[in-house]
Amino acid sequence: MLTPETAWEPLPEEEWTVETARHLAIRLGFSLNPALVKQVYEWGPEGSLGKLLGKIEPFTDRGEVTEMRTSIGARYKELQGSSPQEKREMRQELQWENRQTYAQYGLDWYAFAREPGNSAQEKLVLFFQDVWVVAFAGVRRTPTLMEYQERIRRNLGKTYPEMCRDLAVSPAMMRYLNLNQSRKGSPNENFARELLELFCLGEGNYTEQDIKEAARAMTGWTVNQMDEVRFIRQRHDTTPKTIFGETGAFELDDVIELVFKQPAAAEFLPNELARYYLTEDGLGSRMLKPLAEAWRASGYSLPYLVMTFFRSRVFYEPGFRGNMIKSPVQYYLGLLQDLDLDVFPSPRRTNNILRTMGQPFYNPPNVRGWVGGRNWINSATLAARRQFVESLLRPLPTDRLNADEKQALAEAEKEGRARFTVIREQLLKLAEMEPGDLAETLAHRFHVTPQPETLLPMFLELQTNQGGYRWAAACLAATLTAPPYHLC
Repeated sequence: MLTPETAWEPLPEEEWTVETARHLAIRLGFSLNPALVKQVYEWGPEGSLGKLLGKIEPFTDRGEVTEMRTSIGARYKELQGSSPQEKREMRQELQWENRQTYAQYGLDWYAFAREPGNSAQEKLVLFFQDVWVVAFAGVRRTPTLMEYQERIRRNLGKTYPEMCRDLAVSPAMMRYLNLNQSRKGSPNENFARELLELFCLGEGNYTEQDIKEAARAMTGWTVNQMDEVRFIRQRHDTTPKTIFGETGAFELDDVIELVFKQPAAAEFLPNELARYYLTEDGLGSRMLKPLAEAWRASGYSLPYLVMTFFRSRVFYEPGFRGNMIKSPVQYYLGLLQDLDLDVFPSPRRTNNILRTMGQPFYNPPNVRGWVGGRNWINSATLAARRQFVESLLRPLPTDRLNADEKQALAEAEKEGRARFTVIREQLLKLAEMEPGDLAETLAHRFHVTPQPETLLPMFLELQTNQGGYRWAAACLAATLTAPPYHLC
C-alpha cells in the first residue's frame, strides 16, 4: 500500500516489466506499437524520458505553413499604408489565407506528432495548451497560434514561473484574454482571473480583490497588427497594489512571483498533470503534498516535475492502467501508430476527422479547455471513430480526391510516407488464424487490458457471415472500436 511518502519514490527496478513499459508508452505517447514498447522496455523509465523528452524538437519553419505565415505577415505590413478600399479587400484575402494556413497547420502538426520520436513531446505540449488555453476561434491568427505553441516547447526545459511569464506576454494570450486592452484607469480582469484560477492556483486560493489588484498591476501591455508586443509605461498603473496581503507598486513579473509564493501553486500543476496522464479524478492534496514540496524546492523545475512523476511508484500502480478514455487526438494518432499508417495529406479530410470526433484542431470551446473523460464519448463521436477505423480497412477512394489532394498524394508516395490503409496481404495473414487465436492476438496487441474472451463471440458471429480477408477486416475493426481500445 503506497503512502504519500513512498508514492513519489522511483519505481523499483524489479517492478519494471513489459506491462509497466506498455503503461508508460501509451501514457507518455499515444500507442502500444510493439516497436515502441520494446524500446521503452529496454530503455527503462529514466532512459525513456531522456530519449523521448530529453531534446526538444521545434515544429515551426516547416514547408507550406511557413510560406503562408510569411505571406500573412507581409500583408499586415501592407495594410498600414493602404486606402480604405484596399484595406477591406486585403482583410478579406487575409481571412481566406488565414483559414488555409490554419487547415495546413493542423495537418502538418498531426504528421509531426504522429512520428514516435515526437509523440511524447507533443502530448506534453498538448497538456500545457490545455492549461494555458488559447483557441483559434478567439485568436483568429494562425501564425500567432504557431508562435504560442512554440513558446510552450521552448519552455519545457525551464521552470514553471518562467513559462508563465513568457506565455503571459505572448501575442496569442494577450489577444485571447484581452491583456492588450488593459490600461491605467481601465484594467481588464480576464487574464488576471484565469492566471490565478486556471493557470496557477485553482479556485478558492485567491480573493476577488487579489484579481482586481493583479489586473491593475498588469496594465500597460500592448500588441500591434504585426504581433509586436510592447510595454508602455504611460499606460501602466504605477500606484501601490495589495495582492495576497503584500503591498507594492507591482508589475506583471511581480504578480507571477507573488503567485508562486502561495502554497497552492506547488500543488496546482502536479494535480493537473495527474488528471491528464494518470486519473481524471486527480490524486488529492494528501497524496500530492510530498511531490509539491519537492517541486517547490527544485525552483518549480518542469524537467524535475516530469521526471519525478513518470518514474514514480504511484504512476505505475495497476489501478491506473486502462482507466482513462482516449481523447480524439490520442485515438486518431494512436490508431495510425498502432497500424503503422501515415497521416493522409489532406487538410479537408484529416482535420474533419478530428472535428467529427469532437476535438477540432487547436480550438477548445472556452478558456477552461477540453473537459475530456466521458465527455469525449457520445453516439456521434463513437460513430465518427468507427467510421474512421472502417476507412482504414478499405482501399483509398482516390476517385473522390480533388486535384490538390491527388498532387499531395503523389508527393507523399515519392517521399515514402503513403501508407494510408491496411493492405489486403496483412488481412489475409490474419484470416489464416483460428478465431480463438485471432482474438488472443488482437486483444494483446491493441488493448491495454486484454480480454480476448470478450472478442471471441464477436469473431465467431462475424465468421458465419463472411470469410477470408473480409472476416479478418471485420474482426480488426471490432477490436479497434471495442470499449477497451477507447481506454489507455
